[in-house]
Amino acid sequence: MTDIINKQTLSEQIYQILRSDILNQQIKCGQKLTLQSLKDRFNVSHTPIRDALTRLVEDDLVLYYSNVGITVITLTAHDAREIFQLSGDLDCLAMRYCFDSLLNEALGEELDEIMALSTKSLQKKQYTQWRELSDRFHLVFYKFANNTRLDQAARKLRAQITLLSNLYQLENKNVEKIQEDHEAIYQAIKMCDIEKAILLMRQHLDRDMTFAIQAIG
Repeated sequence: MTDIINKQTLSEQIYQILRSDILNQQIKCGQKLTLQSLKDRFNVSHTPIRDALTRLVEDDLVLYYSNVGITVITLTAHDAREIFQLSGDLDCLAMRYCFDSLLNEALGEELDEIMALSTKSLQKKQYTQWRELSDRFHLVFYKFANNTRLDQAARKLRAQITLLSNLYQLENKNVEKIQEDHEAIYQAIKMCDIEKAILLMRQHLDRDMTFAIQAIG
């Protein structure tokens, strides 16, 4: 069985499919990928596959070893600590950068929308949509931080966070706790209490780090 690809955007579509498969663990951590198997799957030449794999290497989702091939990353408990600690620093820095914009109408409206949609998704048990909104909750601060380099660094790191979070967010109790954390941060921001919001964000990511380490085993 092959996946049907639009010939006009081969590389982009293959990249998005493989990225989604890795993040959702349909392609497992540590799994090897070969050009031939991907060529058979997508029924295309090697060139767009190589381009897609290059982007996945840049995302730090796969590793390329000369004379060995491509392997999906495997994340350890130590990796999880590094990833969530750095993410905590970046998220809090983004919040500080956009503090002057916390009263910005556009930011407020986007946060309102994210929280309303995520609450609705959770109530309907639409967990895939909820996870996307959970990522969006964190990334919205970079959008309004007015620092493109900070935004780029966070988006690259976010891929590995999404991979880890998909491991522990299978537990409904974890999802509900994450939503509660987001709600508390959101309310602190609405009250213009940046220090409380930053403290809550750090506590939230520390808890997520614990969930991730437990999921890794």
